[in-house]
Amino acid sequence: MENVTIITGHKNPDTDSICSALSYAYVKTQLGEKVEACRAGNVNPETQYVLDYWKVDAPRLNTELAEGQDVILVDHNELSQAVDGFSKANPLEIIDHHRMGGIVTANPLMVRIQPVGCTGTIIYNISVEKNVTLTPTIAGLLFSAISSDTLYFKSPTTTEKDKEAAMALAKIAGLEDPQKYAMDMLQAGSAINSLSPSAICHGDMKEFDFPQGKVTVAQINVMDGEKAKAKWPALQGALQDMVDQCEADTTLLMVTDIINEVTELLWAGKNAEVLDKAFGQREADGHYHLPGVLSRKKQIVPPLTKAFQE
Repeated sequence: MENVTIITGHKNPDTDSICSALSYAYVKTQLGEKVEACRAGNVNPETQYVLDYWKVDAPRLNTELAEGQDVILVDHNELSQAVDGFSKANPLEIIDHHRMGGIVTANPLMVRIQPVGCTGTIIYNISVEKNVTLTPTIAGLLFSAISSDTLYFKSPTTTEKDKEAAMALAKIAGLEDPQKYAMDMLQAGSAINSLSPSAICHGDMKEFDFPQGKVTVAQINVMDGEKAKAKWPALQGALQDMVDQCEADTTLLMVTDIINEVTELLWAGKNAEVLDKAFGQREADGHYHLPGVLSRKKQIVPPLTKAFQE
């Protein structure tokens, strides 16, 4: 049986992770390669909205790679975020827009990591470079990925390349009102009242390994930050449960109000002094009030990393 290369995003996949895997699989297939898009976790409400809108099935769930399996990573490059079994697989490519995460491989591979707001932007540019014509559906998936990761261009991670790609994709997709579609999608992802506290803290979550221990950073976007406050005690309890169950030494949750552009950072566990160094003075209840903070990648992880290294 001919070997099929798996294209997969990170654990706890978000819209970029799912849509980039699907879209890159389409590009590769058009170029004559044998690939399959997979996912390393459950589909979140925002991504399900996208898949339903564009009438696309979710990629096959694949939570462990077989030994020697050819694999392409999209939207991540840290071992702690990769699908189980990655260390024994055969990585061929990494397409990403995050910091370098220290993955070590036995063989050389093609790596394309760019400082843009979304992996979908890179995949769109690859399709242009390779003269691959995108269908309206694939264009819609990539537009969704960019709109999600950049919060429809509100995030400081947004670049002109993201905006240019998104507008080109919206045209191919036939979106008459791209902004309305993007806001409807983001609203669908604002699931703070429909998901359990544990699901929220494990949902859009990234793991980071520091000398002082494992740190998880999850994020939930909300449209009304004031209403979301009623959920804080339960969310705080879920974060503490993760620590008590030894899932991580420090757990963080960004409750991000995308309308008022502010993040309330809840946390539990160790390393309080490190967090103070990274994010400043805590509020009376112990959380961090972070006006203007929308991006985990650009505004949370860098100061956190710096504080842990000092």
